[in-house]
Amino acid sequence: MSLLRKFQDLNNFIYNENYYKLIFGKIQIGYVHRKIAKYILLNVKGIYLLDQKIYFENTSQTELKKIILKITETLSEKKKLFIPAGELFSCRNTIEGKELFKLDRKLVEFLGIRGYGVHLIIYIKRKNSYKLWVPKRNKKKLVSPSKFDNSVAGGVRAGEGVFCALEREAYEEAGLKKEQLNNVKLVGTLNYNWKNSPYTLRRDTLYLFDLEVDDKFKPQCLDGEVEKFELMEWKKVLKLMQNTDSIKNNCNLVFFNFMVRHSLINKKLEKNYEEILRV
Repeated sequence: MSLLRKFQDLNNFIYNENYYKLIFGKIQIGYVHRKIAKYILLNVKGIYLLDQKIYFENTSQTELKKIILKITETLSEKKKLFIPAGELFSCRNTIEGKELFKLDRKLVEFLGIRGYGVHLIIYIKRKNSYKLWVPKRNKKKLVSPSKFDNSVAGGVRAGEGVFCALEREAYEEAGLKKEQLNNVKLVGTLNYNWKNSPYTLRRDTLYLFDLEVDDKFKPQCLDGEVEKFELMEWKKVLKLMQNTDSIKNNCNLVFFNFMVRHSLINKKLEKNYEEILRV
């Protein structure tokens, strides 16, 4: 599959009659597939369907907790559809916005609610040459086992901001202490709407960070999620992106963004360069 197609697949969601909009108060917060909506509407009190939209009857925190718990329990009974992650995320319009309610990380994509993540690329620069620290995910990971990842990557949990999430993930996944992140740079965000299975939707905003290190630095995974780290020439990373499926889907997007920002890639190295930038 071409690199352009991979990026197009990360933005493959089309809103149509198969989805209901999910409304909280007067705010649209998500999209729910009709099949998932059927289970929820039949089994969960406190929500209702009107004009192709699903509404919460009550927005008090007490009632919301009951509703979200019941939705989680209802979908968990359909184990082929849903297995809770056991990690809570926030439903919020922006990363700095008010938390509307908490929900299981896996439920986020079943309700089409925006999720937030942090992705860090750790690199060494020697003159005009760049090498990137690339981890290989543990083969026991439920998502994308044994695939290559960005140096550090993870979701922003309920109650966290992006820098707090980065500090936590950087320590767990690469052994980086807080003071080692003093020179980290927030370089932007990436967004996509990815229909990653028949009934789920990943509406992700990824906060991107760069960290330049010296030759003495060696990442060390502390939480067991990484099998090994490899210091790769950036051109090797590009070839893996272009010619294999060995890199986790959304990480391809982050790597390409890095290569564009650092003026490494051009039309000669990627034939669909302009089309990818449009995506």
